[in-house]
Amino acid sequence: MSSFLSHSVLLIIYSGALVVGLAFIGLAIVSLLRSFTPGSQASATPHSRRLNRGLTYSLGLGAAVAGGVGLLALLVFRLSPSASFAWALGAGLVVGALAEIILVYLPSRRQAEESDIAIDANGREAQVVIPIPASGLGEVTYRDGEETIHLGARSATGQPIGRGSRVRIERVARRVAIVRPATGPAGSER
Repeated sequence: MSSFLSHSVLLIIYSGALVVGLAFIGLAIVSLLRSFTPGSQASATPHSRRLNRGLTYSLGLGAAVAGGVGLLALLVFRLSPSASFAWALGAGLVVGALAEIILVYLPSRRQAEESDIAIDANGREAQVVIPIPASGLGEVTYRDGEETIHLGARSATGQPIGRGSRVRIERVARRVAIVRPATGPAGSER
């Protein structure tokens, strides 16, 4: 009788883990698809939102794999309850950890490296190549040695800045320069 109860309890646990894992995966996919919806505005903190989506998917994948492996071990391979639990737990942890490394850790490292490169633009003088509207995005360009760098740009003052204007880059966040019209002599780049 206790063997039947332990099998029943494990079947419920594995099935629940599989359902919860699939639900988390579904939530992460719906969140991703909503980000491509025309007319939707980007979040003020896209980095944390992406982390949440990646983390949700990783947790869901780990739980779904744990539940699936547990059900297979118990029902198909007829392993003992303790062996099926060990296989389910191990597979779920390994797959969840790998998914987290691929979906959360590696992209966040790439963003940190990219932001380190972009920080070098702070204080530089640039030229507007696509007009910057009062509350929108334009583009600026500047020279870094022999290389021409193009960055998206927003006005720090909230005023539109026309094409060809010289601007000073105050800071760069996620490849978007926050700029204000340059004052002083032309060509005062650092």
